[in-house]
Amino acid sequence: MDSIVALIRRREADFAALPAVIEGTRRLTHGELYDRVDRLSKAFMGLGVRPGEVVAAWLGNVHEAIECELAVLQIGAVWVSLNARLTWAEAASVLAAAPPRAFVTDERGLGRLEASGSDEAAAGAAVVATRMPEAGRDGPFRGRLHAYEALLAAHEPRRPTVEVEPEAIARLRYTSGTTGQAKAAILPHRVYLASLKNLQRELHPLGPDDRALHVAPLTHASGALVFPLLAAGGANVLMDRFDPAETLAAIERHRATTMFVVPTILGRLAAHADFARRDLSSLRSVMYGGAPISPEQLAPALRRLGSALVHIYGMTEAPYPITTLRHRDVGPVDPRLGSVGRPTSICQVRIVDPAGAELPSGEIGEIEVRGENVMSGYWKDPEGTREALREGWLATGDLGRLDADGNLWVVDRKKEVIISGGFNVHAGEVERTLCGHPAVAEAAVVGVPHPDWGEQVIAFVALRPGRAAAPEALTAWCRGVLSGYKCPRRIEILDELPKNPAGKILKPELRRYLTISG
Repeated sequence: MDSIVALIRRREADFAALPAVIEGTRRLTHGELYDRVDRLSKAFMGLGVRPGEVVAAWLGNVHEAIECELAVLQIGAVWVSLNARLTWAEAASVLAAAPPRAFVTDERGLGRLEASGSDEAAAGAAVVATRMPEAGRDGPFRGRLHAYEALLAAHEPRRPTVEVEPEAIARLRYTSGTTGQAKAAILPHRVYLASLKNLQRELHPLGPDDRALHVAPLTHASGALVFPLLAAGGANVLMDRFDPAETLAAIERHRATTMFVVPTILGRLAAHADFARRDLSSLRSVMYGGAPISPEQLAPALRRLGSALVHIYGMTEAPYPITTLRHRDVGPVDPRLGSVGRPTSICQVRIVDPAGAELPSGEIGEIEVRGENVMSGYWKDPEGTREALREGWLATGDLGRLDADGNLWVVDRKKEVIISGGFNVHAGEVERTLCGHPAVAEAAVVGVPHPDWGEQVIAFVALRPGRAAAPEALTAWCRGVLSGYKCPRRIEILDELPKNPAGKILKPELRRYLTISG
């Protein structure tokens, strides 16, 4: 079987002179991109990376992130991509759970690694630094630090020949920003192939004139668009941060034809003054999902982009999309707008009761998914794998129903995951962080609706007897450990947290408290 990279490169000679990656003023043609990928593949192999070994990267939306993923997959290694917004403590926990043979980061990440005063998380790994200005810099790495461009220059662009089995691990993708508490989904090469073919069917017909604008992180759903664009001879336009005016200008300037956005981004684009005056006519498919969206938030985007919008449902364990709702197929007031559409051609969806029995249409139960895009399990977590994979079906942890026409309606989440701005926040991780404060006895975290972010993180704490801590101090404590999007937007200090007779905290009571207190 060809690797996913071999499939993408089947027509590289036809596309060699066409743009493949655009990042600011930097443009790489398909020919230049694959020249760099082949050099990097040889460089990784020269650093001792072998099939099945991990290469981790801590990068933003930069061309090196795309080059690294292609090179890693091409040599049969395992790709681990860390969200650039993670703190060093969060990144270190990922590296500790899946120790890399090589670790690629930028100047910012390298500085964090050096400032940590500990090399344990990357011990034994070759550290590759992109855009590193200091020649000969080595710091605490004792000969293991390499400059990215120097590595490429030192190797010939000879494409390696590696046989890849369909079930060979291609990527470990984490269900949230960290590991240790969150899980790493094992995605074999068959998942990459299935996802590529799935998106090629679900997007508009792609060709060399297509441009994907990546304003959401490549580590998340936006990254799924990279390979379909490359396979079609199109280009990926990278932006390192989201700004509504800059994004709208980029759509017009690059004649972007497709993009993925979370509802927060979609709502901010539609609310911006430039939304009405910028030329957005090039957009043919705008995929959105990853968080709840209200009809009020969706309405302005529908009025301008209705025919291009595609609502998708997917998850880390079954990469996008599981279902799609194309707005060109439904009217602006169609009741199906509340659904996430119908399963794609490679996916089956069913609703089951707590015993695992399939429920008829209209009844609410847990959503289960089956298809070639479903993970093979969780990394080093056999118990979690057994719970999630049931006779070939993936238990999503989401609650929903199927209507008579096969449309899926997601009504709630069984798991305690808060989705804020398209990012997953595990309540337990935030609770453990708060309980690490010396004044905190107990903590409970809930997600509540937010008109912009979809949900926001709210925390409740009870303090230890005789101890004091202001909400501002607890927020600062969280910011020292967690990424900004995980930190509570509001912290309520209570005398005690409500519990049932078994001693379990009653989170519905806490949500009711918010309703009463405002």
